[in-house]
This record gives sequence, structure tokens and C-alpha cells, in this order.
Amino acid sequence: MNAKRVLKDKVIHYLRELADETFQQRVWAGRSPTEMSSFSEAVCGLFDDSGLGDALDRDGTVFTDEIDGLFRELDVAIHKVDASCPAERFIRSPEMARVRRWSAHLLSLLEGHDS
Repeated sequence: MNAKRVLKDKVIHYLRELADETFQQRVWAGRSPTEMSSFSEAVCGLFDDSGLGDALDRDGTVFTDEIDGLFRELDVAIHKVDASCPAERFIRSPEMARVRRWSAHLLSLLEGHDS
């Protein structure tokens, strides 16, 4: 299992951000002068900063076969989001709604997974 090479607390943090439309409207759309983040920062944090992307690319299981497969599907869903348009628009898009559902589902699985 490669989960020890993955910073699970960062994975959970960024999944929460990707699952939370209220946060996205407040922070990504720039309504909060004291909070800073963006869709691209959340994605980079989830896959790069946590080590998850590298771990998924290696042979072997990171969390479980099911969870790893869901992360790969989340990655596909993320690439369908057109983040080049204004934040308020892509946050409301069906593609981003799909990312929120995948993220929330993964979050619930990970919070119950010991690694």
C-alpha cells in the first residue's frame, strides 16, 4: 500500500474544498477578501502537493482498488471543467457539480478508511 507516501490530511482538505459549493462561491469567486484559493490550486493541492497523483501513477494500491479507481474518475471529471470562464459560471456548471459529487463521495470513503 502506498498511502503512507500520500499526505492524507492534504487529500482530505482539498476534497472538502472541491466538494463545497458554498466555499467555492465565497472564495473562488472572490467574495471573501481574507481567503485565497482557486479551482486550479485545489486540484494541484489534491494531486500534486499531497503526493496522490504520483502514488496513483505507480504500480500498487494507494488506498483501496475502489478508492483509487474513484480518484482516477475524479481526475477525468476535473479535466472536463472549463475553468477558463468566470468562476461563478464554471462553479454552477454540470461538470463542476459532478466534481463536487465525486469529491464528496471520496471524502466519505476516506474519512472511514484507516491508512
